[in-house]
Amino acid sequence: MFQEQLPSAEEVSRTLADILGGPEFQAFEGGLPSRVLAEVWVRFRDWVGGMFPDISESQAELLTVVISAVCLGAVAFVVLRSLPRTGPQSARRDPNTVPDERRGARDWLRIAAERARASQYRQAATALFQGFVLTLERRGAVDFHPSKTPGEYALEAAGGGVIGEREKVDTANFIRSFQELAFGQETPTSTGYRGLERLAGQVGCEVTREAGR
Repeated sequence: MFQEQLPSAEEVSRTLADILGGPEFQAFEGGLPSRVLAEVWVRFRDWVGGMFPDISESQAELLTVVISAVCLGAVAFVVLRSLPRTGPQSARRDPNTVPDERRGARDWLRIAAERARASQYRQAATALFQGFVLTLERRGAVDFHPSKTPGEYALEAAGGGVIGEREKVDTANFIRSFQELAFGQETPTSTGYRGLERLAGQVGCEVTREAGR
């Protein structure tokens, strides 16, 4: 049954010859790519036949196709895995083009870094606070809602059991420092912002090291 379903060696070879003889393989004079690929294919097929001497020529052709496909798939997988991720939370996208309600913690933290580099420390602190709260939500320490106040987040984080006591203290210190920096009468400074950023990092925020410099 298996033998009847397999194409003949002549059919497979003819199909491969048609593919390799196409215009896409004729970039150089004399069809050099075609000849090279054909030679590689024949050698690889012969190697497969030598590894499995009991199979027929048509089966060797088919097995060569399968092995080639698996190898190409493995190479493609490795290449794709090595490329930067471009998912919804990817740091490569421009957070300024994303609506507020769709921004993730990384988006807000990148915006905070940009505003800090421009010495806009109040605006940077506000963006950092958003990234801070969304980081806590991702960890299960709070439930984000636009109507909640900083104090409500502080109480929620302190009353839960998700983060440790040290992080609860850092959370309270961050929120207090944020309110002073963002809403205080004194003009925010680079030093003050870096201290706020440091507290955010201690609670797990992926702060951008360039921020505040």
